[in-house]
Parts: sequence; structure tokens; C-alpha cells
Amino acid sequence: MSENLVRSRDAVRQTGGATKYLLALSVLLMFALAGVFAHLSNRQNTLQDSIREDALWAVYQFDRESRTLSQSLTRYLALSRPAPEEIKALTLRYDILYSRLSILDNGKYESYFEQSETVDALRPRARDLVLGMEPVFNELTAGRDVPYKVLATTADRLHELLAVTEELLTFTNASVSAARADAREEIMRLQKLSAWVVLALGISIALLILNLMRQLRIVRAATDEIEATANKMAAAYRAAEAGNQAKSQFMATIGHEIRTPLNAILGMAELLSMGRLGKEERENVRVITSSGTALLEIINEILDFAKIEHGDEPPETVPFHAPDLVRQAMKVMEGRAREQHDRLELVMSGMAGRGWYLGDPNRLRRVLLNLLSNAVKFTEGGTVRVSLSEIRRSDGAGLLFEVVDTGIGIAAEARPRLFNAFSQVDGTISRRFGGTGLGLAICKRIVESLEGKIGFDSEAGEGSRFWFEVPVSAIAAPAPAQSREDNATLPHLKVLLVEDNSVNREVASQFLHKLGQDVSIAVDGSQAVRLAAKEQFDLILMDMQMPVMDGIAATKAIRDLPGKARAVPIVAMTANASDADRRRCVEAGMIGFQSKPISMGQLAAIVANHAPVEDRGRAPSLILGAAETADTEIARAAPDHDRDRVAELVDAVGEDGFRHLVDVFFADAGALLADLGRAMATGDADLGDRTLHSLKGSASNLGFASLAGLAENLRKEQLNAAAAARIAAELARLSASRVDKAA
Repeated sequence: MSENLVRSRDAVRQTGGATKYLLALSVLLMFALAGVFAHLSNRQNTLQDSIREDALWAVYQFDRESRTLSQSLTRYLALSRPAPEEIKALTLRYDILYSRLSILDNGKYESYFEQSETVDALRPRARDLVLGMEPVFNELTAGRDVPYKVLATTADRLHELLAVTEELLTFTNASVSAARADAREEIMRLQKLSAWVVLALGISIALLILNLMRQLRIVRAATDEIEATANKMAAAYRAAEAGNQAKSQFMATIGHEIRTPLNAILGMAELLSMGRLGKEERENVRVITSSGTALLEIINEILDFAKIEHGDEPPETVPFHAPDLVRQAMKVMEGRAREQHDRLELVMSGMAGRGWYLGDPNRLRRVLLNLLSNAVKFTEGGTVRVSLSEIRRSDGAGLLFEVVDTGIGIAAEARPRLFNAFSQVDGTISRRFGGTGLGLAICKRIVESLEGKIGFDSEAGEGSRFWFEVPVSAIAAPAPAQSREDNATLPHLKVLLVEDNSVNREVASQFLHKLGQDVSIAVDGSQAVRLAAKEQFDLILMDMQMPVMDGIAATKAIRDLPGKARAVPIVAMTANASDADRRRCVEAGMIGFQSKPISMGQLAAIVANHAPVEDRGRAPSLILGAAETADTEIARAAPDHDRDRVAELVDAVGEDGFRHLVDVFFADAGALLADLGRAMATGDADLGDRTLHSLKGSASNLGFASLAGLAENLRKEQLNAAAAARIAAELARLSASRVDKAA
């Protein structure tokens, strides 16, 4: 890490810590401010408390009604003969006073003055006085005469009540005034405290903003430094990648240059061994053969390791038969085992179904051959046993391969470095048995790339047990491929063929007609969607890469159609044969996948497998005619052709039909070259890739193997004038060869 980055890192950490503390302080101050505000609001409510105002008003009303009743009773006593209205008015005033008495017993009034001794003394006295007058006024209300003396006594009681209410009113008024003053003082204090808290919060926020601005400046500077460092690292990575590419190219070139003479040496040695040789000469030839084979194995191991290390070979997922894979590997090692006087044994157990699985058989075979080769090499006059069994793993099914030998075994001190590249158990072993020390390293890399495990158990002098397990998916045994000589009973289906390339379209169409199918044609995905919506098909054969709308988008659109159209089987027919492409097809809604070029037998199998259940087995019998032995002139003359493919096409469409397809292909080639030129001129990489993909597919369909391989290789490179020139030159060469042979 550069010094600037170190400084930036430390500064960011410091400002980050300060920011954290300032944030904590700001949050604390905000909580404090909220608490002060709540308290201030409470005091404000206290200042405007309606309970207190109601208490003061209640006492005032009680005093006023006491005085009114006293005055009314005085006037009543002054009358010699009071009228009924006067009596009624007097009793009404008492009733009002009695109702005001209930206010003094109100819960709010009582709670407000619960701490006052004065109120506690005066309130019972007032209640007793009012209640003591009740019998007198009840008599008046009943219309009975009340003696004057009793009324005079009642008047005295009222005067005593007035004294009590006046004292109660004075005390209540004084209490309320004092409470108001206290509340105002508390509010002023809280307002000052709020101002200080707001000031502190403002300072904290200001410091926080300043700190964040400083942090942003530091981060910006660090970002610039990181960007500069990233650019340097990218340049270094490009240089390293270029070095890797150069190394890979060098290894490929060296491997090719060494393999070419070595294959000649081994071939000539094999020819010599077939002649009449003396004992000494035969031994010399045997030494040449064994030495050449050993050298070839070393070269293959080094190249394999370089490929795996560079990641050039992604795993594939294809059906394979595990028992056959093991038997084939053992068949390869039979000769060496005989030379070592070893006995090969095979043990199989727990095979699901008939032993068919999805996985990468080529990589599994490579690992098994490496382990078998080591076992045979280090065992002399003993036994090498290969075991194959299906196991249950946490992520599903798996296969366990074991290679057990009775050879020399492995010493304890050598075991930790056994899977290291270019590692041997010891120098003596290397000199005696040979080898690069790459075999087990390659095995480990391959097994790990398949998400599996590899290990061993060994005792020096007792032999070794090497094992590896890989995840697989058990499948039903696939139907045998239908050959052209077989009699097949195929249903008569209505098939929609979606293909943008005219050559591929013509080949597939004639194949399907030969198979007795009713074929409709769509040249792109959008046309396929329209046809699928308008007509009812039994099967759709869909190319992936097309203009306007590709096969993936078209499949999704068809699956969204109403009615039976959304359920029609869709099978991909494409030159894109990677696992990623298979996943995309399945996710889009396709139920099958067939890579190009497609044979008539493969098309027949697709038709048979995806026909409606009620149509299977009741269509007219169709004999897929045997191929004529006479190939076309083109196939005989051009080593760049796939002879089997040409023979199949000739068998399907006849020689004239095949020549017509070739003419169509070269007619379309000019348009494809124009598309390549337009792609280079506009920098449209998608158009270039799509054009090369189309060229590869049509060339493969017609058996132009060299042209198809060139197009596929150029898809992995940057499109330029040199690439277009190579395509044009190859097309010209093939066209010239065709013309020459026709002449």
C-alpha cells in the first residue's frame, strides 16, 4: 500500500471516530431537547390548568350563592305575610346553594387542594352548615309554616356560612395566584435551558458538518489514489494476461511441434515392430516405443496442467454411462498392466438404473486414467482393483471411484506434498519410475473443478488406495440413436421450423420432409410467434441466435400465448452448445436442446420423443433409406469436409439437392461477408458475433468443417480486417475447389 493511501486510511479512521462521537453527542442533545420541550409543555399546561380555574370559579359561585340565599332569607323575614312566590324563590335559592356544595366534593377540586390543611378544615364546616339548613327549607317546600325563631336561627347559620365561604374564597384565590407565579418562573427557566441545549446542538451539528466535509475531501483524495492504483493494477493484469496468453500459445506451439515428429517416431516404430526383426532389433524398437510413449505422456501432462491452471476448459454436463467409462479406462491400461505382470479387477455396486448420469465424462476419464497409470506403474506382479459405486452426498447423488493397488505404497513423510505440482515422493522414485509429478496435481484440480473431493490411504510397502467422489445426477438410459438403416415408426406431426440461415433451413426442412413431417417455416422469432398464435403445431424447432427476435425471446413470448400454443413442445436447435446456453433455453421454457449440426437420426429421435402421446406408434412406417456409397465429388476431393455429414445430406436430399444447398450457401456467403464488413465499420460486436455464428451453423450443416471451426475461433477474438480476410480467403478456397471439381 502506498504512503498516500496509508495516510488517507489513517485520516479516514480518525475522522470516522470523531464523526461517531459527534453523532452520539447530537443524538444525546436531541433527546435532552425533547425532554426539556416535554417538561416545558407540561408546565405550560399547568399554567393554563382548567382544574385550577374551575376550583376558583366553584368557590366563587359557592360564596355568591350563599350571599344570595342570606339576602333572600332576610327579605323573607321582613315580610309579615310572605306570598307563595316568595317562599318558592327562597327554596329555589337554597336548592342552588345545595348544588354548589357538590362542587366542593368534586374529585378535581379535592385532588388540587389535597395538600391544603385550610381547605380540609373549611370544607367540612361549610358542608355541615348547608346540610343543617336542609330540614327548614324542606318544610317550606312542603308548604308548612316554619316558626320565625327557626328562620332567624337559619339566618344566623347563613351569616356563619358566609364567613366560611369568604375565607375559602380568599385562600383559593391566593393559592391559584401563587401557582401561576411558580409556573411562569419554571417556564422561564426551562426556556433558558432549551436555548442552551439548542445552542449546544447547533455547535455539535456544525462540527459534524465540518468533520464530514473533511472526511469527504479525504475520501475523494483516497478515491483518486485508489483509481490510480487500480489503473496500475489493471495495466499489470493486462501484462500478466498477455504473458499467460503468450505462455499458452508457446505451450501449444511447442506441444504441436514436439508431437508431430514424436507421432512419426511412434508410428514408424509400430510399423517396424510388425516386420520380421531379430531379438535385439525388436528390443530396440520396444525401447523406442516405450520412451516415445513416456515422452508423449509427459508433454500431455504439462499441456493439461497449463490448460487447467489457465482455466481454459470449463466443465460440461452431458449424459454418460459410468460403467462403460471405467471399462474403457481399464482397457487403455491393459497393455501396461501386462508388461508389469499386474492383474486388473473391476468392482461395481449401487448403480442407479442402468448406470447413466449427467456429468463431465472426459474429465472423469482423465482422472481415472491418471490414477490407474500410477497404480500400474508402482505395482509389479500385483493387483490393481478399480471400484465404482453410487453414494449419497449432502447435495444429492454422487459417484465414488476407487483405485486400490498392492504396490510400493507411500511413506508418511511424502504424503503431505503428494498433490503438489512437480512433486515426487523422492528422487529415487523419480529416477526409477519417471514422470513429471504433475499427474496427481492435475487430478486434484480437475476433481475440485467438478466440486468433488479426492484423497488417498497408503502404507509404505503395503500398497495404496486413491479415491475421488464427484456430484452427478442419475438419469434414465437415453434412447438409442436412430440410424438411417433402422426402420422407424414416426408420427406425422405439424412442425414449425424457426431458422434464419437459409442453408440450415433448407437442410432441416428436407430432413423433416424425408421423415414424413408437415413443415412450416419461420425465418425469425417474431414470425414464429405470429405463426404459433395463428396455427396449432405439434412441435417447434427453434434456433437461438436470430435477427429481429432471438429464440429465447420467442420462446418466452410463445409461452405467454393463450390456449394450446403455450404448451407446444419447443426444442432448441443451435450451434451454441455450452451449459449456460442450455440453462437459458430451459429457463425460457424449452424442453429439449440439440446442438448443430443435426443428423436425420437425431431429428427422428426428437420427433419421436416429443410427439403427442396419442400419436406415438400409430403413424405410417417410414424407412430411413440407406446411404449410397458414392459420395459427391466435393466430399471426395476436399479434406476439409465432414464426409459422414455430406453422406447423410446426399442420402437425404440427393446429389442434386446437395449441390443446390452448396450453391445457396455460397450465394449467402457474400451477404455474410458484407455483414462482417458493416460490423467492423460500425464497431457492432453483436452483429459480428451473430454473423460468425450463422456462418458456423450453415457451414457445419453442409460439412464444411474447416470453415465452421474458423468461424467459431474468430468469435473468441476481436473482429478486425484480418479476421474478415481469413473468412473470405477460406470461402474463396472452398468455392474454387468446388468449381475445379465440378469442371
